Amino acid sequence: MLKQRRMGTLLLAALVGLVIAIASTQVPASAQIDLVTIQEILDSDRVFIEQNPAKVNDTASFKQTVSTQEARASLAFNNGSVGRMGPNSKITIGQCIEVKEGLLLASGPANGCAANFEVAVQGTVYVLEVDKQGQSSVKVLEGEVQVNKTGSSEKLAIAQGKRLDISPDGFFSQLFDLSQADIENLLQGSLFNGFQIPIPGAGKLQEALQSLYPNINLPRLPGFNLPGLPGGFPGLPF
Repeated sequence: MLKQRRMGTLLLAALVGLVIAIASTQVPASAQIDLVTIQEILDSDRVFIEQNPAKVNDTASFKQTVSTQEARASLAFNNGSVGRMGPNSKITIGQCIEVKEGLLLASGPANGCAANFEVAVQGTVYVLEVDKQGQSSVKVLEGEVQVNKTGSSEKLAIAQGKRLDISPDGFFSQLFDLSQADIENLLQGSLFNGFQIPIPGAGKLQEALQSLYPNINLPRLPGFNLPGLPGGFPGLPF
């Protein structure tokens, strides 16, 4: 009897340990980002981590700043999301991806923010832009995000195909529709053109855009399944 009790205790301890191990690996989709790896650099070598020149495979950690000058960069975050930076852009890695200035494309569970608001996601594709005067905009290309005003209970859900402008004082505009021309310009612009590594969920992005804009002229981007590219890109999960 004592032996059976001892075996039962050992089995229970093993099961508890297994449950804890499994739980510890199930990181929430919105887990804090504290490490970013540079995947691609385009146009020039003017990409920096803090004040130091950066190259592909270099990493930035929590509270460090990544910036571009006459260059663009693709970034992989340690929670599985990715970002792309336009030229003359600056971000800081923290509780969210804080855009100090310029353009950021975010795909996956990547919460973005600026000085007076935060963009909360559960995996989607959106563009966050902040100009030199502090005027911001959020454009949702696929899925939905929620914009929360800092220090306030004010929040607003933004569906795919919509844009929200935020003033330097944190005031929300009305929601605007993104036109087909707006989307085509984005897809042919600095956040897409020339990048070789596809963003997560590129197939979902393609489906969303074709649903919103049936006559859209999609460029041949990595991860898109277009006529002449049967089955998409081999080896990629899109």
